[in-house]
Amino acid sequence: MKNIGLKTVLSTLGFFGITYTTLVFTNRAGNIPYLFAGLLLLIFGIFAFVKSHQVGNNIFLSNLLAIVSGVSLWGFFGEFLENADLYIKDATIEIAHWNFLPILVLAIFLFLNLRKHLPISVQFSLSSFLLIWSMHYIMIFQYEVLSRTHFTTYIMCGIFLILTGLSIYKVRKSKQIDSVMFWSYFGLLTAWSVLEYIWGWRLIPGPYSI
Repeated sequence: MKNIGLKTVLSTLGFFGITYTTLVFTNRAGNIPYLFAGLLLLIFGIFAFVKSHQVGNNIFLSNLLAIVSGVSLWGFFGEFLENADLYIKDATIEIAHWNFLPILVLAIFLFLNLRKHLPISVQFSLSSFLLIWSMHYIMIFQYEVLSRTHFTTYIMCGIFLILTGLSIYKVRKSKQIDSVMFWSYFGLLTAWSVLEYIWGWRLIPGPYSI
């Protein structure tokens, strides 16, 4: 089970790295390459979402495809659409901005209430997207409304650090593949959030310096 957790983390981290660098460098390359990258993420996200349900006999592959589908869709809706005004005036959509809070809360509420009626692959995909959205929202809200060095950022970073430790504990204790993969992915996101805060405080060089 430990190997499954490690493979989940490394595979997801690798895909996330590819997604991030692709968006960064195609954005610098021009509008057309950036548009192509954004649409590719959307198409792949939908493909991975559908495919994850079709390979249900392979639990690891099904869950992994579901996870990366959430990452891909975040790349489109959470990153690419922030620069939509490059193509259409005033078309920018920032779902991590404070005015999207009601939509985020509603999405989480619906997911939690309908989760038991959804296939595992769909649960993984939706939770993947919602977890990224929620954690990113918390940090961006603090940065925009308060400041990058507001005392609440240190508290939140500490909470994410504790959650990372909890995730490691859960992975070590879990006996089911679904549980191991979920907590591995959750731990990756919380650990990444800790790094985001450290980068935001400019304590060490981060992706913003690429």
